[in-house]
Amino acid sequence: MLRKLNSIFLKGLLALLPMALTVSLLTWVIQSLEAIFGDALSVLLPNGFYIPGLGLVLGIAAILATGVLVENYFAGSFFKRFEDLLKRAPVIKTIYSPLKDLADLFSRTKGSGQSQQVVFVSIAPGIEAMGLVMRDRFDDLPTGAVPLEKIAVFIPLSYGFGGFTLLIDRSKTRDAGLPAERALQLAITGWVRAGSREKN
Repeated sequence: MLRKLNSIFLKGLLALLPMALTVSLLTWVIQSLEAIFGDALSVLLPNGFYIPGLGLVLGIAAILATGVLVENYFAGSFFKRFEDLLKRAPVIKTIYSPLKDLADLFSRTKGSGQSQQVVFVSIAPGIEAMGLVMRDRFDDLPTGAVPLEKIAVFIPLSYGFGGFTLLIDRSKTRDAGLPAERALQLAITGWVRAGSREKN
């Protein structure tokens, strides 16, 4: 009887946990937008004019406006220069640069014009790791710093957002034939088979 109850509890927990975490993350995003932009509006607007939820609306509008500006050539170039300043600023660059790189990684998996190649990297005889080719040219580095035959491959870790990057000969890799978004899903979940979803 106890074994049956444990089995039922575990199944219920595994079914509920992803939904609970998703709701919690969305709730945190909504509350954060409301807190940041709501506080600003409550200061700017006269007493009695602020309605709860206006901060969220303003936050969504600010995100959309930023997207429009980034797509605009002139505003986009200004935004790029501002990003470069953040990447060079002491202390700030140590926080901003990794977060920006991570955002860029996920944006490139959404088919935004450039295809992120997925490869299997030979780690040892009979052992391979799946990774994303981050770059195959290093002409922005000092001449000879990285041999021409090397490519940079990011190996994501399972059950987390971390990973490590290998500089490896292209001959030590083979094309996986997978879209990057699917590859990240497999890597992050440790290649756990998810029933019928594995066919997608």
